[in-house]
Amino acid sequence: MKKDEMMKRARFEEEREIKILYLKGSPYEMGYQHGRLLADKIDLMVERTLLATGAYVAVQTSSDLELAEEMLWIGQRRAEPFLPKELQEEMEGIADGVRDAGGKATLEEILLWNTNYDQWCIYCHPHYWNCDCDLDDGGGSGGGEEGETPSLPPMAPPGGGCSSFSAWDEAAGGDGELIFGKNEDNFNMPEQLDCRMMVVADPDEGFGHVFMTYPGMVGLDGGVNEEGFEMMTQLSSMRHESMAGCGIAVFTRLLLAHARTVEDAVRIFQEHPRCAGIAYHVADAKARQAAVVETSSERVSVRRPLEGVEALWQTNHSNCYPGWMGYSGYNMVRDQAPVNELEDVSTVESWQKSLRDPYNFFVQAPSRFERYSQLIHEHYGKITPDVAMKILSDRYDPYTRMTRPEDFPSWTNNILCTICALYPDFAYRAREPVGAFKAHIANMWSLVARPETGDLWLAIRDFPAQRGGYEHFNLNDLLGLGR
Repeated sequence: MKKDEMMKRARFEEEREIKILYLKGSPYEMGYQHGRLLADKIDLMVERTLLATGAYVAVQTSSDLELAEEMLWIGQRRAEPFLPKELQEEMEGIADGVRDAGGKATLEEILLWNTNYDQWCIYCHPHYWNCDCDLDDGGGSGGGEEGETPSLPPMAPPGGGCSSFSAWDEAAGGDGELIFGKNEDNFNMPEQLDCRMMVVADPDEGFGHVFMTYPGMVGLDGGVNEEGFEMMTQLSSMRHESMAGCGIAVFTRLLLAHARTVEDAVRIFQEHPRCAGIAYHVADAKARQAAVVETSSERVSVRRPLEGVEALWQTNHSNCYPGWMGYSGYNMVRDQAPVNELEDVSTVESWQKSLRDPYNFFVQAPSRFERYSQLIHEHYGKITPDVAMKILSDRYDPYTRMTRPEDFPSWTNNILCTICALYPDFAYRAREPVGAFKAHIANMWSLVARPETGDLWLAIRDFPAQRGGYEHFNLNDLLGLGR
């Protein structure tokens, strides 16, 4: 297909202050459309935001900027051989589209940009990640083994964390259709807030789907497809991690394009090498089934709902502990305990006690998991999209029994950390033209979905996003505009 004909199948527009990118065609065609329509914004991500990632990694690993950026490039080179062909072609299309639109970003920079959040997930716990082992491009997972005493860098900023829940049948309101809610939390690195966007992808092979991301990225933290399948990613740091595998952007697109069921999703995780520790919340709205798939570079474990409970929720700490909430299988908590510096995980009771340490700066806000449990119990039987929005906007901390004031950030990962997240600023210095900047974690976007009907409610206009309100869309209507 000629390039001008290819571009007639795509567009970029703003509706109700929400940026929407429509893509349609083969992987290469969708990439080319993306690159040509957003070349200027992709250049911003590469020339500004990527430099900020280098500054973040430098702080996390006590490195200078030159070394930190080399570590990022090494990570990209280790990940590239595992990139599925369809996404490799999409990134090649992005690079060609940028070039033809007069932009500067190269394919190599696009490839690096698409590993950005996988590397963020690995370097957010540098007290356990041994970055030196990878500087020769050699092997090794980069993590220590149990019993080792790794060197500690300066105090890392709070890690924050995304969260999600799903409810169906008896738990849900109305006719019991599955309701899904998710919050994506991360830093407001330079240029990113104004570039947040929703992507409506209609591939020639695979299911039409929607996800949120930034210019130049082929995916990020999950979304919904036209088969009623949904997914969400959450950091779940493990001691077995490596950049030699697929990351969150890759799995987001593989699952949304090719999965109908929970078992489809589990198979895709098992068939592809994985990098950073991530928990994936997946659900099949038609079958009204859900699971959390906890992954590391070495293992895949699946946690399903408690018998008789038509709801599931996940935050950023592992919950695959045998005997906890009906789970049986490998104990992923043991692989997370040294990374999150949990004092004692020998029993369920001691593990839960360790999670509550208010001055643990590495554990990922487990108070949110408890708050989801409270809210789902409180609203059980009447969880509607409106109730889901309230749950995702909640600012109550069950550990301190306090409501976090709207503009007041949490103190630590375990003091006033709430479902609607807001953390304090941290100062960084990147290479020019970025230089010195401050950034903090809050909700980048918040999504409520009724996947079976295609209804979506998206908050993406403020930071935390919920403050800007939710706007309604329908995935079938969005796809229909291009069909």
